[in-house]
Amino acid sequence: MDEIVDHYPDACGACGAGFAAAQQRPGGRFGRHQVAELPPIGVFLTEHRTHQLRCRHCRARTSAQVPEIAGSPFGLRLQAALVTLTAAYRISRRGITEIACDLFGVTLSKGAADAICQRASEALAGPYLQLQDFVLDQGAVHVDETGWRTSGDGRALWGASIPDAVFLQIAEHCNREQFNALIGSGYDGIVISDRWPGYNHLDPNQRQACWSHLQRDFRKHADGLAEQKTFGEHGGHLTKQVFAAWRAYQHDHHDRARLQAEIAPIQEQLRELLEHASAKKARNRWHRGFANNLLKIWPALWTFTLIDGVEPTNNPAERALRAPVIHRKVSLGTQSDNGERFAERALSAAGTCRLQHRSLFTYLSELITAHNRGDPFPQLA
Repeated sequence: MDEIVDHYPDACGACGAGFAAAQQRPGGRFGRHQVAELPPIGVFLTEHRTHQLRCRHCRARTSAQVPEIAGSPFGLRLQAALVTLTAAYRISRRGITEIACDLFGVTLSKGAADAICQRASEALAGPYLQLQDFVLDQGAVHVDETGWRTSGDGRALWGASIPDAVFLQIAEHCNREQFNALIGSGYDGIVISDRWPGYNHLDPNQRQACWSHLQRDFRKHADGLAEQKTFGEHGGHLTKQVFAAWRAYQHDHHDRARLQAEIAPIQEQLRELLEHASAKKARNRWHRGFANNLLKIWPALWTFTLIDGVEPTNNPAERALRAPVIHRKVSLGTQSDNGERFAERALSAAGTCRLQHRSLFTYLSELITAHNRGDPFPQLA
């Protein structure tokens, strides 16, 4: 509590009698009403003067050097604040210059704002690589991808997420090779993803397909006619049963054997439904192809019933990409390779700090300070 102000009534609210001064003393019963207020905002300006001295022996003049930490005209906490506005709150470079002037009384150009972001990108290089190693060290990882733009050209934004960290990478293409570059061909954990064909090279026994996507697909088929409508409605009903069993396991009994027992009859019914739909005599080729694709990755539908830490949806990866997607729409992507590096590093740091309930501003302040001093960087994960 920064300040406490006591208020006493002047008169009785019932009879109107005044209170003596002796009655107005601390203690007794009181109510509370708190008001949060900002102190006057301003930037503390430090001027470094470099004096020249003449040597008594050789008469040469020597100038003092500005300390390395003061090499930039903008302080470390101010730099951290501006980068936080960009990474976490999607403020453009132009917006940063306006906020710096309105709130802090600091005048800087868009080029200076971009230079601050690039210095932060250099400081984030080490924590970014350490974050990648940490994420891929886990036994299960959620993976998703979406579009990105750099100078108007198409790119792919890949995201790998775990419960307390997210790693983002901007790649030139959205294909199997880029997936291997993100995850590594030797990753032996469980990959939780949607059913995009780029993941088909994975062993179905080391994969979990997203049931939320399955639910949407069955709804789409249920909007069809005849056999397709029946197929979609039956599949949607089985999907609801899967989610009901998973929620009961998560929130009620936490018994994996019971979960497997409840899922077993659902597996039998779904298998029968898919085999019937995939038969060559099936008239509708749309749900026939869908059924065949599910049968090819059949083990990947049920990994969540066997392995702890695996869930039946890819929602964490989609949530991790939500903020970067909004950032892309607001900023229209990036303009250079350096811009891509800053975006993937800063957005990874922002997403990870959000998952860990940490202050991105505090982390960046510590990181930029350590980078300027040459100290070991604070870890993100």
